[in-house]
Amino acid sequence: MKETPLKTTLSFPVQPHILKYLIYKYGECCVYASNLSLAPILRAAISEQTKSNIKSFATQCFYDVQLTEHYLNKFDVVYSRHKIYQFNADADTKFREELYTFMIMNHDVYGIKYKTSFRDFLAVMDITENDIKFETLLKDFQRKRDRKAGERLATISS
Repeated sequence: MKETPLKTTLSFPVQPHILKYLIYKYGECCVYASNLSLAPILRAAISEQTKSNIKSFATQCFYDVQLTEHYLNKFDVVYSRHKIYQFNADADTKFREELYTFMIMNHDVYGIKYKTSFRDFLAVMDITENDIKFETLLKDFQRKRDRKAGERLATISS
């Protein structure tokens, strides 16, 4: 009789927009692989015993990550209530980075308005105003875009 490989599934609490983003990018349940773009976020959330400064939040949404026997044998796994919310914070950073890059690229290369790209990106993942306030994302985008423009001007004038 063939042995079934050992697998462990971890459920990370996430905000609704992050759940939709992760499902769109990685499927209902992500199987850890070292070449996965989500791998550094996962390793940071389950490999260190340090306490995270990220505050907990109430949620009904959880994203499952499956660790294979190979990962479990190779690395220490620390699933700590102090660190599980770090996963959401890091995934949110990745989500915003992809959204803002998409918006800037479409604007600079194709002349598409920022808000059009913004709406298209979120619509593909079925992220709604109930999941995250769009105004919050747009204000964050504006701040980061203005900061980057200021940094470019500072390096040019130096």
